[in-house]
Amino acid sequence: MKTDKKVFWIGLGLLCSLYSGRLWGQVNVSGKSGLLYIPTAEVQEDGTFSFGYTFNPSNYAFRFNKKNSESISFVNLVILPRLEVNLNLLNPNGPVRFADKGIGDRQIDLKYVVLTEKEKRPSLAVILSAPFGIDNSLITNALVATKHVSLSKSIETAITIGMGSPYSLYRAEVKNSQNEDIFSGYTLKDKRDRPYHYLSGPFGGVKLSFAKKAGVMVEWDSQHLNAGGYVTLFKHWTIQAGLLNGDQFTAGTSYSLRLFQLPKRLRKHEGN
Repeated sequence: MKTDKKVFWIGLGLLCSLYSGRLWGQVNVSGKSGLLYIPTAEVQEDGTFSFGYTFNPSNYAFRFNKKNSESISFVNLVILPRLEVNLNLLNPNGPVRFADKGIGDRQIDLKYVVLTEKEKRPSLAVILSAPFGIDNSLITNALVATKHVSLSKSIETAITIGMGSPYSLYRAEVKNSQNEDIFSGYTLKDKRDRPYHYLSGPFGGVKLSFAKKAGVMVEWDSQHLNAGGYVTLFKHWTIQAGLLNGDQFTAGTSYSLRLFQLPKRLRKHEGN
């Protein structure tokens, strides 16, 4: 009987943990903790899982620039303290001329926080994109630092600066149709050949948060000045929108939850 009761409490705890505590929800265009387009070096609790969607307008589309707006879906998991894995999928909206849409532009990114934030130093993170994809549009090879400053009891600002590399490894497109192994066919390319080369140079931004429930932000994404805001509802659901380069609007939403952690009340019960 005691064993059954213990299993019940553990099961209930795991279920309830999906809705316990306030989690980070502010993410960038590809699903990493960030502003609108730029990432930050913020440290997330291990076990945090998030998923969401971003609408990217045509004038600032990464792969289909000036032709199609894009839909970017993503999932992010903090698998170890300071280590995140991010998967995103980019697809054009509407018909694509002379091409088959296919599954979409798939990408895997890793983020590791090398230094955590202290009173007099910022957090520092390295973000690397796995080179297994073919001609990925959101490749991020960057070094980024973030510092939080409390302005009052409920108002906080986060300052982020970083540098993104314009050079990345790409797999030759012919390899995809031949279904060859992922460890061959690589070449070094300069992302600046694209009309919109994502995070290819210095970037930075400032986010002003109000009671961790809403905020405004402004950023330089290495090419454009963007501004926007966000609001977090029910502690887990975040909605954000922004104006890119004073020209077109972007919008997105994400949902975050904590996996594999008992609520505090149930952890106390287990201790007894």
